[in-house]
Amino acid sequence: MSSDLREIYRTYEDLLADVDREFGRVRDMFIDRMQCRQGCSSCCSQLFSISAIEGAYISKAVKELEPEAREQMRQRAREYLTELTSGAFDETHSAEEHSRVVGEALDRLVGRHHIPCPALVDDACSIYGNRPILACKYGIPLWNPKKPNVLQACELNFTDGEVIEAEGLVEPQMQLEYRWLSFKASVGEELDLPDLVATVASAVVFDCEALLEDGISSSPAT
Repeated sequence: MSSDLREIYRTYEDLLADVDREFGRVRDMFIDRMQCRQGCSSCCSQLFSISAIEGAYISKAVKELEPEAREQMRQRAREYLTELTSGAFDETHSAEEHSRVVGEALDRLVGRHHIPCPALVDDACSIYGNRPILACKYGIPLWNPKKPNVLQACELNFTDGEVIEAEGLVEPQMQLEYRWLSFKASVGEELDLPDLVATVASAVVFDCEALLEDGISSSPAT
């Protein structure tokens, strides 16, 4: 692993740690409402896309699994992508074609379809320390820059349409969100990363670390 990739991971891990701390703080504010615990995996069937950085960090974890566990997860990921794309998934696709097929499927199915994450084993995440940002914070009332006037939360913890006291919730999440967006943008610009759509399953099947490594090797700074 190049020193530049290690630095990207260190910065990302610092952000993950801060997201985790904020999740814990807000969870404690609503501790009597929270159902989030090992064995509750309803959020692990949501459809969402991930960034190149998240994909690389997931691919790294997959490569570190024991061979049998790794192949089992990859098979679940192939089945996930086949279901998601209604059979259009092809492991020989280029990154661009895979992105197009997955992006079209997510546009069509987000909020209307659910598929268990391929990393889910016995209702627990088998790559827990490398899960994407959204998976680290889902469950608490969340601020979304695309819907800034609405707090979103797991329906097991809060009822749809419920008024949630927002004091002390929004500003820390805004700071973390914009820090994350800035970090993604700076890495993407520095490494000239293509604008691709991927899922956790994509990062299990394909080596997304290679995308960052290729960007690092071709960066003028190197």
